Amino acid sequence: MLQTDGRRSYADIAAELRLASSTIQQRANRLIELGYIKVTALVDPTITGLSVWATIAIKAKGTRLREAAAAIARFSEVYYVVICTGTYDILIEVACENNDELLSFISDKLAEVEGVREIETFLYLRIVKDSYQWNVTE
Repeated sequence: MLQTDGRRSYADIAAELRLASSTIQQRANRLIELGYIKVTALVDPTITGLSVWATIAIKAKGTRLREAAAAIARFSEVYYVVICTGTYDILIEVACENNDELLSFISDKLAEVEGVREIETFLYLRIVKDSYQWNVTE
């Protein structure tokens, strides 16, 4: 229920489930403490002027993989970094104001990170699904 509406009150959830509000609050607090739930607000980047989104796949020098990923994670344009297996070593997601800013990010920042060997950019034309909901079973 909190995935659908993170601002929904524990009292509303309790009423729907026919449980005490304190039970719902205790369960939610325990899930937060254990790290199962993170409470945060999501900002729509397009509203803030960041209309160019892309996934960038990176091949990195193996001995510099962790350091390269950490350096890339510090860039303000980057909002997701993952070290992975397969053709590429690192996948990142970036949001920029326009194509010129994306080009500057790639050529002036990303290409200069020690350990980055190859870069392939996948520009988002349309986001068809954007969900942070996971199927959770009891």
